[in-house]
Amino acid sequence: MLSVCFCSCTQKQSGVFGVDYELEPMPSVHAPLPENSVPMGDGDTFEEVKLDLPIASGPYEPTWNSIEANYPGTPAWLRDSKFGIWVHFGPQAAGESGDWYARKLYVEGTSAYENHLKKYGHPSEVGYKEVLRDWNPAKFSPKALVDIYKDAGARFLIIQGVHHDQFDMWDSKYQAWNSTRLGPKRDFLGEWEKASREAGIRFGITFHHEYSWWWWQTAFQSDTQGDKAGIPYDGNLTLEDGKGKWWEGLDPRYLYGVNLREYESVAEAANTLWSPPKPGIFSGHLEFAKWYAKWWALRMMDAVDKYQPDFIYTDGTDQQPFSGSGTGTGYKCDAMQRVIADFYNRTLADRGEVDVFSIVKFRKTTNGTVNTCVRLVLRAELCI
Repeated sequence: MLSVCFCSCTQKQSGVFGVDYELEPMPSVHAPLPENSVPMGDGDTFEEVKLDLPIASGPYEPTWNSIEANYPGTPAWLRDSKFGIWVHFGPQAAGESGDWYARKLYVEGTSAYENHLKKYGHPSEVGYKEVLRDWNPAKFSPKALVDIYKDAGARFLIIQGVHHDQFDMWDSKYQAWNSTRLGPKRDFLGEWEKASREAGIRFGITFHHEYSWWWWQTAFQSDTQGDKAGIPYDGNLTLEDGKGKWWEGLDPRYLYGVNLREYESVAEAANTLWSPPKPGIFSGHLEFAKWYAKWWALRMMDAVDKYQPDFIYTDGTDQQPFSGSGTGTGYKCDAMQRVIADFYNRTLADRGEVDVFSIVKFRKTTNGTVNTCVRLVLRAELCI
């Protein structure tokens, strides 16, 4: 699916840093406890964790104070760019059931569930991983679309890097479930970036994978009625279950995450149209939560290093990802500050100036970040 937004994108230079951090394997977690049996930890008293994750050197430190103090203000190119297009496209389009298809195909009674049964099979046997395997938009041409968008007057593009489904649309260093290894076996971000640079328009990347760890909890369910009642969906599979199968070597946990349904409201929220779980901390999964936040950040840093976007976007409803509240429920850490500081330091080293910006969807008005559909410190009208 493609969506267009009316909103207010240089020659690529080679990256100078690379992202060489070796992320440890996903830590093991305890066996799931009964659903809704564990209260959320107190997010108000939980101190924000400072991640042991290095960033590119430069004047920007991974704190909001440093980012706000050092950011130079609105990029000149943005003042002259009155119209951009958001390309919200990925493998969930294959289900023809909306951009939350991956989550809803595991919810009985939804159109996504019914469509999945007809097109692929039962989610205990054929799940989203098979959708990724089979997805191949062979006629999809970023170059052709860029030519159309530029002719329409667009001066920047906003390209989906990864949605809540955890499938990276680039040659991802930290996520094996990506578009160069499965399905089309194409580096979509690379194609978009090349076409955008050649056309002389700006290019940004969106990242929607922060709250995937609770978004994906439907994959750990099973049917409640019928012939398949009680048979677990494929989110419950393990790396060992893949031996001898097409997905051997691909760990399902890196796609679906781990079962967090023991925490109060998580299972219930998974079956709502949108609502996140209650605010708080997944206090029995702190080691995993820290690893997950680093994984989230490193994937963004990797994409920034490879494609040097002119801006980045992060999804969510709270002041920052991993805030312990709203979509950031579950953990509190400085992952967002580290990503932005790294982005600005890399840009300064590569370009000699920070002519980029960062969108944190619902953050308050601050220097150095943009939120959506509001007049911001960047003093440009953005609606994305």
